[in-house]
Amino acid sequence: MSELILAKSLYCRPCLQRLLSRTSTRTFTSSSPRRKHGPIATFIPTTSPTLDALLSTFRSNIFLPSHLLKLQQSLIYRKKNHRLLTNTEEPATAKLGNEVHALKPLNRLVDEPNTAKSLAQMCELCKEGRDWVNMVPFLIELKTAGRKVKGWQFEKIVRRMGEKGGLGVVMEMARRVEGTGMRLGDVGVAREVMWGAVTKCIRSEWSEEGVKDAEKFIESVWQLLSDERHVDRNAMGKESDPKMRAEIVGVLLWIRGLRSTRLGDSKDPDAKVKRAAEMVLATWKTADKTIGEEKDWYDANYKLMMWTPVWHGMTMARKIVGENSALGRDLANTITLDLEPMLKKAQQIVSQHAGEDGTRRGLVVYDALSKMTE
Repeated sequence: MSELILAKSLYCRPCLQRLLSRTSTRTFTSSSPRRKHGPIATFIPTTSPTLDALLSTFRSNIFLPSHLLKLQQSLIYRKKNHRLLTNTEEPATAKLGNEVHALKPLNRLVDEPNTAKSLAQMCELCKEGRDWVNMVPFLIELKTAGRKVKGWQFEKIVRRMGEKGGLGVVMEMARRVEGTGMRLGDVGVAREVMWGAVTKCIRSEWSEEGVKDAEKFIESVWQLLSDERHVDRNAMGKESDPKMRAEIVGVLLWIRGLRSTRLGDSKDPDAKVKRAAEMVLATWKTADKTIGEEKDWYDANYKLMMWTPVWHGMTMARKIVGENSALGRDLANTITLDLEPMLKKAQQIVSQHAGEDGTRRGLVVYDALSKMTE
């Protein structure tokens, strides 16, 4: 029988029993076994006991197993090994970092929550900004566990975070893209991230602090869009590049025009407004200006959200760069021929489906920005 030199401090007794039951020529030394991942992330308490329970379930049933050695995973997943985990006198444990975790039998079909449903539930349960803080470590652990979050799911997460005061966490998710997996190279995700700042600015009632915060956020996102972690080098400068999309460049124009108008006496000393206006016009060929049938109010609402900030940004930019300048005239033509007819039609369609509270997102943004141009 081959000799096994085991470090008892690294394995609990059930693990040792499992090791010794095997015929193997491998020698286990007293050195620490290499783990693919470090300690499991911890989650701070939230305002929702249901959310806390959900996070705890993910931590014990999904995240913990992804950090275990294959031997330990065999203990918790294989039914024939479960008897080794039910000894109350000598409980099976695994030490990760400074934390000791009890190992328990798991059935993947019964004990593991569905990722998509759980993310949707989290979005509903997070009520305050601090509730969203757990989202970054949660996404990192999901990726470690091999659970993929799709682009449309990130869009929904970002949308809810923008509505419920979690925009700071959105930026952290983008900055830690290797762990969270949220890439701004996905045009839909980039749109929602940009729109979050528009919504926050509206809710601040155009306060100086609100405008400055939105500017800082949008300019930071714009810089990240040049980061190869978000946009592949081969995609940069092509139509799939978010920086080549008129609706995204238009939000950059919007915040620069808003800052100039609200805080800078409509001056453009560093020509930032001018450059952004030129970029919008240069990318205008990517603009989807079509509005579907009247029954498709969802599309109309989305287009209101997409193009209202661009329209408002162009309107402000005309006054800043000079209405009679060549750039000012080009902006006027785009507004008159493309944006205004499209937005008017979309507004009419969405208004018919807004209900008494009129809370459709695109309609709220349209009404708020329209008032600023009166």
